[in-house]
Amino acid sequence: MLYEKFRQEVARILEEQGRPITWNELKASSTKLKQKAPYHVYVQKLQGDIGLVRFKRDQKTLWALRRWFEAGQFRELLPEQVRFTILAVKKEYALAATDYGELRRIYPLKLGLRCWDVLEAAVADFFPEQDRRPESLRLEPDGMTVVGLIEADEERIHIADRLAESGEFLHTDAWKGKTVGLTRPRFRCFYFYDSNCQFFCDQSICVGHDMAVAPSNEAVSIAGDRVYFLVEAVERARVEFIWASPRVEWCISSVIALTDPRQRRLL
Repeated sequence: MLYEKFRQEVARILEEQGRPITWNELKASSTKLKQKAPYHVYVQKLQGDIGLVRFKRDQKTLWALRRWFEAGQFRELLPEQVRFTILAVKKEYALAATDYGELRRIYPLKLGLRCWDVLEAAVADFFPEQDRRPESLRLEPDGMTVVGLIEADEERIHIADRLAESGEFLHTDAWKGKTVGLTRPRFRCFYFYDSNCQFFCDQSICVGHDMAVAPSNEAVSIAGDRVYFLVEAVERARVEFIWASPRVEWCISSVIALTDPRQRRLL
C-alpha cells in the first residue's frame, strides 16, 4: 500500500474510533490494512504527518492522536515509566530511543549520562508546554535510574538500523512538526570541513546536502564502517520550528560510527 493511502486509512480509523487502539484493532476496522505489522518508515512519517502517538500499556502498543492528549483526554493511559537508550548527550537534553523505536528528546538530564546508557525514567509530561516539539519529553528529576550499558557494536547497530530513516524528510516538509531524525549517508560519501558536513542521502533526487554540525563536547570520529547522522531541525527566532517555516533547515546533532562485525573485508 502506498504511504498516502496508508495515512488516510489510519487517520480515518483513529478518528472513527476516537480512542487509543492497537494495530490489530486498526486492522480489524479496515478492509485495506492487510500487513501483519506496519511498515516502520510509514509509522515514522505518521508521527509528524497526523500527530501519531504510540505508547505501551499493559504490554500492548497503542496508537493515538497527539491532539487528544493535548485536549486532556486519555492521559491516564500514558505509561508512568519509559525505558530509553541514550544516543547523544547535549548540554541541556539527551536524544534517546524508546523500546518501540521512536526518537525522543528528554530533559532534564541525570548527571553522568553517557551514550548507549539504558535509562529507566518516570515521565513528568509527555507534552510539555515549554517545549512543544513533538519528540520532547520532560522527565521527573528524581525518577531516573541507569539500568545498563549497551556495549556490543552489533546490538548498537540493531538499534540504529531500527531507527534509521529514509532521507526523504530532508527533502520535503511532508512530516509536519518532525524535529529529530536518524539517517545514513550513502556509504562513505560524506566530507567534514570546518563546522559543516557535505553528504548525499539515499534519495535518488539528492544532489547533496551541506549541513552545519552542531557544537559538541565530543569530537566527530568516524572509526567504524556503519555511519549514522542524528539530525535536528534548526531552531529559529522566537523558538519557531517546522510548523512556522516554509522550509525546514536541519543540522547534524551527532554522528554515530560503529564497526559491523558482519561486514566482509578484503585482507
